[in-house]
Amino acid sequence: MQTQASKLVLEGTNVKRIFVDGGFSKNPIYMQLLASAFPEMEVFAASVAQATSIGAALAIHKHWNSKSLATNIIDLNFYSASELVL
Repeated sequence: MQTQASKLVLEGTNVKRIFVDGGFSKNPIYMQLLASAFPEMEVFAASVAQATSIGAALAIHKHWNSKSLATNIIDLNFYSASELVL
């Protein structure tokens, strides 16, 4: 179902990367299956502490903070369609 739903959303777009956050990002079997279902895409498991709060802060950052954005707020793990699930 996830593959079918994602294909509907992605149809007609130029999206090249999929980022998964939350519980499923910690499931290597799910992540590998997702990468295999979308071999033309880069698939990443993302880990962001307090993701909703960070997202809100990023959305309004330029309106309240003149400093540069931090570069270490997200950890990414790349999954390739060519990797084997063990």
